[in-house]
Amino acid sequence: MSTYEMGVYTIFGVVILINLKKLFDGWSGLRKANFGMEKEVARKKLRSAFTIITLFLIFSLSIFILVSVASIRYPGIARIATPTIDLVSTPIPSGANSEGAKATPESLQQTQTAIALTGCIPGQLEWTDPEDGAEVTGSVELKGTVNVPNLGFYKYEYRLQSDETWTPISAGNRPIIEELFAGRWNTGQLQPGNYSLRLVVSDNQNNLLKPCEIEVKVMPQ
Repeated sequence: MSTYEMGVYTIFGVVILINLKKLFDGWSGLRKANFGMEKEVARKKLRSAFTIITLFLIFSLSIFILVSVASIRYPGIARIATPTIDLVSTPIPSGANSEGAKATPESLQQTQTAIALTGCIPGQLEWTDPEDGAEVTGSVELKGTVNVPNLGFYKYEYRLQSDETWTPISAGNRPIIEELFAGRWNTGQLQPGNYSLRLVVSDNQNNLLKPCEIEVKVMPQ
């Protein structure tokens, strides 16, 4: 729907303009009509044009809400692949034998797999505190990196792993690099157990990247 949004609006606009002319003609005809039959015909034109205009305005508003609002509020509606560098295809100099250039196909494959499973991208979209698998309790400071191209906004949420409902913690709209997020996560009132934390990021065109998700364990106080 987002792909053809402008084309749909154009078609709807043409239909609405045509019926606005019919509405005007019907109104003019009603004012000039002297006989009952002429007035009835003019009223039918008015009702028909008004109904079509109303319906197409409702359709346009529905599409706008679906594309521009619902896709942000419910991440599952629209999700695109994260635009990242293909680590596997990144060339490695053949003569690189230094300590810092010992990347192997196995390590590259592990990195690519980790990104595919968690959505986290080192240096662009990641949690730095707590770390994946950490145990937390009480009021938890959340720290991470959100530094993706064309950033629109981000939010971070949690859920008990046995539950499907995500609960928001807070949100922001500026890039951060290994910094504290605006809000803290208060686990004091939560049921102890395994939880998921995720970062949900949208670019400035309302496209959602794959969320960066980690698992933590909330311990009893």
